[in-house]
Amino acid sequence: MKKLAMVCAVSLLALSLGACSKGENQAPQDGTKPPESVVTSGPLDKYDPPIEVTAVRPINEGTTFKEGESIESNNWSKAYEDMLGIKIKYNWTIAQSQYGQKLNISIASDDLPDIFQVTPAQLKKLVEDDQLEDLTALYESYASPFTKKLLSQDGGNALQSTRFDGKMMALPKMGSGIGQSHVLWVRTDWLQKLNLPEPKTMEDFLKIAEAFTTQDPDGNKVNDTVGLGVNRDLWGFFAALEGYFNGFHAYPNTWVKNDAGELVYGSIQPRMKQALQTLQEMFKSGQISKEYGTRDATKVKEDANAGKVGMLYGYFWNGGWLQDGKLHNPDAEWTPYALPSVDQEAAKAQVPFAINTYYVVKKGAKQPEAAIKMLNLVLEKSYGETAEPGKYNVDPDGHSIFEYALLYGEAPLKNLDAHQHVIEALKNNDTSALNEEEKGYYEGVSAAQKGDNSFWGISKMYGPGGSLGVLSDYVANQKVMDNQFYGAPTQAMVDKDGTLQKMQLETFTSIIMGESIDKFDQFVDSWKKLGGDQMTKEVNAWYQSQQ
Repeated sequence: MKKLAMVCAVSLLALSLGACSKGENQAPQDGTKPPESVVTSGPLDKYDPPIEVTAVRPINEGTTFKEGESIESNNWSKAYEDMLGIKIKYNWTIAQSQYGQKLNISIASDDLPDIFQVTPAQLKKLVEDDQLEDLTALYESYASPFTKKLLSQDGGNALQSTRFDGKMMALPKMGSGIGQSHVLWVRTDWLQKLNLPEPKTMEDFLKIAEAFTTQDPDGNKVNDTVGLGVNRDLWGFFAALEGYFNGFHAYPNTWVKNDAGELVYGSIQPRMKQALQTLQEMFKSGQISKEYGTRDATKVKEDANAGKVGMLYGYFWNGGWLQDGKLHNPDAEWTPYALPSVDQEAAKAQVPFAINTYYVVKKGAKQPEAAIKMLNLVLEKSYGETAEPGKYNVDPDGHSIFEYALLYGEAPLKNLDAHQHVIEALKNNDTSALNEEEKGYYEGVSAAQKGDNSFWGISKMYGPGGSLGVLSDYVANQKVMDNQFYGAPTQAMVDKDGTLQKMQLETFTSIIMGESIDKFDQFVDSWKKLGGDQMTKEVNAWYQSQQ
């Protein structure tokens, strides 16, 4: 259980607590009738006799299997066959890094399987080329109540993003946007040693960064600590800067609404300039590593665990990445905080649109509803009332079973729900309302409270004062800034966004490292001329079409 709890926490596999209603048998609403020999009327009814569907898929490079198992034969392939009467035949599988290129060849040659996953850009092309099955009526007929609830939990944006001319052309791989919002992680044992206040404002944050850099917080009499850890890519899940910019009410890489009701790109707004200027000053004074431009997230993690970094912005599960440092130095203590603000207005954490993968069905597939039924089963056995996480999410040996599923998704609020239930169980000393995985988190938090540092990371996420509590506060008090664009990539995005992103990274990096802050204004002008204005025009055309 200990290993399972830790792996699950770091892998973001806390369960959704939404109860799953058993779907009643219902016939398709589009007037068609399935073959009499096949039972397909309900969301989880079994085909009899069994059917075969073809598929292609990527495999993550780090995926492991038990001896004798493979992507063709595992817990999920057996569940599809035993519970739904669906046998999967893979035309091909390939490493994740090579999947997009190989799939593009298949798309171009119209050599497609029944079911496969695509990017937003690939989805758009397939729809334009009329290569996909319309799932609108099928989804209404075959999606279970739990599937419909989960896929609508983000307010409907995920499902809306699958629609083209009002038709549902894909199933979204559901994820958590709020789970990708930042909190500020701080070495609070250093705060206490230097008698510093908690970071409630940006002024507090900057004073702490300076003190962590100049006042020898580790006590080794060597000038070897920095106030803020930053990874070379600037953005992402660990030691990134989205949360920092949010403290200045700036929202990089995000489409937000301006006072005129139009969508604008956050990276080019004036508030970015002030935040970059402050970063430059921090870098100049040594509060950011002089080597940050060569250090990726993994390297910064190593620095943090070695006691060389005092603060960093990142995801709620960064506590798992800081676990090794706690084991190495039991006195080390990291605490997650809400984003400090530069003024009296509370900082809003930017929430990205969480869907970047879709599942689609080839036009003309014999049993197109099979994809929906498989997704029903995956969501039910992963998060529903009959969930078996030890069998279908992560097994006791640490194998990521969820990666074997052909279709997958995560409840957007599942981790926040799990946190709240664990807190209630701790308060009442009653675990009867917890499911199997939540009990694992409860046991981990309880062990940490008794001094077992091997569960410290879990406690920092799911326990009292944990990072999920910070995210819950964001949601409860409307301290979030949602990305307002959730459509398929526009043509200008397809053609220009890669170049613009590269230019942005190069410009911001050069400014942080000391070049003139006026380069930001030059960047804004270039961004607009090199495709940004056209992108903005297309984004707003899409936005108007959604009203």
